Amino acid sequence: MRIAIADDSRADSAHLTKELMTCFTEMGYEQEEPEVYDSGEALLAVFSAGLYDFIFLDICMNENGLSGIDTAKEIRKKDSVVRIAFITSSNDYAAESYAVSADYYLLKPYDTAAVRNMLRNVDLKQYESERYLVLPDDSKFRLQDIIYTEYSNHKVVVHLADGTEHGLWTSQAEMEKLMCSRGEFATCTKGIIVNLEAIENIDEDAVRLRGGAVVPTSRGRRSELKQLHAEYLFRNLRGRG
Repeated sequence: MRIAIADDSRADSAHLTKELMTCFTEMGYEQEEPEVYDSGEALLAVFSAGLYDFIFLDICMNENGLSGIDTAKEIRKKDSVVRIAFITSSNDYAAESYAVSADYYLLKPYDTAAVRNMLRNVDLKQYESERYLVLPDDSKFRLQDIIYTEYSNHKVVVHLADGTEHGLWTSQAEMEKLMCSRGEFATCTKGIIVNLEAIENIDEDAVRLRGGAVVPTSRGRRSELKQLHAEYLFRNLRGRG
């Protein structure tokens, strides 16, 4: 998972990082250290939908800057599903945290047991199954990172957001069964599956995707693809509302 911490106290960020890594190791997760920001503004300057899986926000950050609540409101305008946990020394902000669909409230001072309890309560295994895709070769990718896949000669090439590719030997039918049943992917023409989130435009004979990729779409699939894309956008908009 990709994790971010926004806290104006370096000591507090270091403490939370240490506790998180301890708990992830205990729970059997291979986890990179969180990315740390010293303000809500610094986090928002780089934030985009799907960038992080879990964000920890100190509620009472820089007196003259954005609070954790204000930062969460801006995050929710772009991403309705990222997990958000507030860090605070007071439980006076419960109503505000509810308004931005916070997943947890971590009260200071906290220890390893408290962090462990939080990670168990947010059900990481379920969350990973919703945000990650395990392919037939046991490779695992964040849904956000998969732009499209193409099949040829018994091999599927997965095109990723960073411009790299991942190849595996499998059938198109297996990939469609795995991906298109989720609601985030759809077949646009024979042999090509696109991430609905990555679609920027559907033309008469092509689909333009985030990052500049253009893939063909068949006349028979175009109407269905437009409908699936519209349904995906509606679900996402409703989730943010």
